[in-house]
Amino acid sequence: MAKTLVFITRDIPAQLQLLFLTYPVFGRLVRFLGVGLVGLACDSALFWALFQSGASAQWARGLSLPAATLVTWALNRIITFEPSGRAWWHELLRYVGVAALVQGFNYLLFLSLVYGAALHPLLALLISAVAAAALSFAGQSLVTFAQRPRGRTDF
Repeated sequence: MAKTLVFITRDIPAQLQLLFLTYPVFGRLVRFLGVGLVGLACDSALFWALFQSGASAQWARGLSLPAATLVTWALNRIITFEPSGRAWWHELLRYVGVAALVQGFNYLLFLSLVYGAALHPLLALLISAVAAAALSFAGQSLVTFAQRPRGRTDF
């Protein structure tokens, strides 16, 4: 047991490298979460800048959320996923569709945890955000960035 523990703690980078090579989805998930953090930073910064310059919270959020969605789509297209073979605007429409469904799920889960399960709102927010991140990764992987079958020209 002690020998195994030494191996585990001594050689962490090699083990991570093996994990990334053995399970490519793990690397995509890490990149996806990193892109999500960049999107959150863009969303927050733009929201705060607009809000501080006099825009209402509704208007500021209404502009910051689509901007952050565009940023995350572009970064995921470049960094996280392989090209799907679809036109960029097909991917963008799919991305926005998945994002809208996931955001709706996130909000409904949040409400059900706060009002149905009587959880503290911050705990409900964290739980719904983690669930939404998992659903978003699955949706973007299987819908937006899935490889288009050869010979198909449809959406």
